Parts: sequence; C-alpha cells; structure tokens
Amino acid sequence: MPRPPMPPGTWGTIGVSKTAAGTHEASANYVYFSGRVARVRARADSAQAARTALIRKLQELNGAEASENELTPLTTVAELAVFWLREKEAQQVATNSLKAYRSTVNNQIVPVIGERRLRDCRTSTLDRVVKDRAALGFSPTMLRKVLHGMFAVAVRHDVMASNPVRDVARISKPRREIEYLDMDQIQDVRSLVAESTSSKRPGPRPTTDLMDAVDLILGTGCRIGEIGALIYSEIDLAATHPTLTVSGTIITETGVGTFRQPWTKSSAGYRTLFLPPFAVGILLRRQVENHANPHGAVFPTRRGTWRQISNWERMWNQVVDDTAYDWVTFHTFRRSVATLIDREVGIDAAQAQLGHEDSDITRDFYVHKATVAPDLTVHLEKFRPST
Repeated sequence: MPRPPMPPGTWGTIGVSKTAAGTHEASANYVYFSGRVARVRARADSAQAARTALIRKLQELNGAEASENELTPLTTVAELAVFWLREKEAQQVATNSLKAYRSTVNNQIVPVIGERRLRDCRTSTLDRVVKDRAALGFSPTMLRKVLHGMFAVAVRHDVMASNPVRDVARISKPRREIEYLDMDQIQDVRSLVAESTSSKRPGPRPTTDLMDAVDLILGTGCRIGEIGALIYSEIDLAATHPTLTVSGTIITETGVGTFRQPWTKSSAGYRTLFLPPFAVGILLRRQVENHANPHGAVFPTRRGTWRQISNWERMWNQVVDDTAYDWVTFHTFRRSVATLIDREVGIDAAQAQLGHEDSDITRDFYVHKATVAPDLTVHLEKFRPST
C-alpha cells in the first residue's frame, strides 16, 4: 500500500551524510504550500549540528510561507484567534460583541489551548475544553460559538477538512421562566418612577428622562441602548403614521468614552417602527422642550453628551431597589412588549418589532407563553357529579 502524501508545510525523514570536504550535510524533502516537493539541505561541522541547522532552516521556511498563507497546520490556536478577531473587526461587528469575543479568547481559550497546533485540534479535545470551562461556571454557549467561528476560518483556508467544533456537545442550561409585567404591574411601576422624579424630592432638579425612556421602550420594544441612541433626524413625527428608525446603540469603551455606534446589534436590529400615539406625544414634547445638543439626540445628558447605559441602569435601580419590583429591568419591559404582541398578533410580528434575526430567540427568551392543552372538556365532563 503506498505511503500517504505529506501535507503542505511538513517535511520527511532527515538524512545526514558526510561531504567530500569533510563537513556534514543534512537534507529532507519539504512540501511547499503549492504542493511542490523539494530537497532542502544544510551543512555544518558535525552531524548533529547539520541536523539542527536543517531543522531551523525548515522551520524558517515554514514560517515564511505561513506569513504569506496566514494559516497552516502548524498555526497555534492563539494565532488563529488573532486572525479570527481581525476578521470580526473588519466585518464591523458590534463593539460589545467584539469585547465579549476578546474576553472569551483571552480568558477561556488562549490560557487553555493557546499553544496547541491546529493539526492537533480534534473534536474530543475541544469538547473537553467546553465541558471543563462550563463546570467552572463559564458560559458554554459563548465559548462554543467563538471556537466554532475560529475553526470555520481554518476550514475556509483549507487548513482543516471539517470544523471540529461542529460535533462538540451542546450543554443545556435549566430554562428560566420569562418574567414580564401585566398591565396593572406596568401602572404600578410607572407610579414608582413618577414618585422618584417628583419635584418634592431632594437632590438635582428632576427630569422626565427616565419616565420617557420607559414609556418609549413600552411603545417600541427597543433596547435601552437603542432608546439612548435615538436621534431626531431618524424620527418622522409629521407622517400620517409617525415612525422612528433604529439605527444605532450606545457604547462605552475604555480609553474612548461613551459614543453612539452607528449600527445595531444585528442586521435585523436596523428597523423602522410605527409609533403609537402616546409615544408620538412624548417625542413631540421632548422636541419642543429642545434639549439642545450637537448630536440631535433625544436623550442627551445635561452637558449635551451621550448617556452611558450604566447611568440609565443606576437611575433605574434607585427607583426599584427595596420595592416589590426590584426584579424589573429595562429588558423586562421589552419582554412585556414581546408577550403582548405575540398574544394579540403573533410571534413573527414580535420578532420584527424587537429586531431579532430569528423568531426562536423571541419565542424562547422574550415571550411568556403557557402551554395550551387541547380542548378535552367533552371527556372531562364525564366526571360531572350526579344529581
């Protein structure tokens, strides 16, 4: 049976012979990335020195080719991660997503298998990594997602025949009940917000910012970062059916500050929404009040800058802490919107309103839905007590 061919970037058995001049020559066949096979040689005073010189020469040759071809079977997982992150940056992935990817790479992947060569990465290896990290309390979903993306790059560059992460076991987490607010609870929470912004309370002069933001989330289903990033140039209040376009979100980055990222979490997040009358009233009032700022922002700070999401969250926590509604977050309002739309219109409408790429996300994480049993009343009526 013929010997299988060597893969590109590798070399065969090293042979050493003595030359007529008395030196030693080490040589081996090297497979270039083009597939061409050539004999590579190195000479030295001793056989061991010649062998060492040849190995160094082969490694340098492999490294030079690797820099041209970017990825090879000898590329390390850490190097693959750098390459994948560069691709993500070029794709203009959302800043927060990129931060999460970097954190996963730096904390969960590189310290564990960063020095491993791609040729040595198998499904069993990566499966063990995901399970071990999950046992330590880290998110297996994010780790698996990042690894899958990294090794997909290796497949696209023909370094691997298939993605070894594809068959890594998925680790399921207990499904939490989706928390949402009914209409009475929403009115209770509104009362809490109104009380917290009462002019009778001590401290800085209160504003309607928090109440307006909550009501706009309820009127649109937007994320708090999307509400904070609203600009008047993308709001049409004069139309027969007023709309706003969600086209960005608020980001805070170390060394950069807080800014408006001019794209949404996903392509589905870029959407135009029709506004209910109460939301139109809020935006008209704010426009008339003229919160002047260089960005045309609907919710600028007192200094005319973008407000950090952490500041929104701090304002909110001051309202609900030590109350019966301390479990409510901005996302709870978003889930309440999804639940209402799903019940009255359908899951596809809820998906479009919230800006999800997949209705499964809306259904599994945003909509509170009880299982509806079949109508068995005819059969159950047989248990009716006799008179």
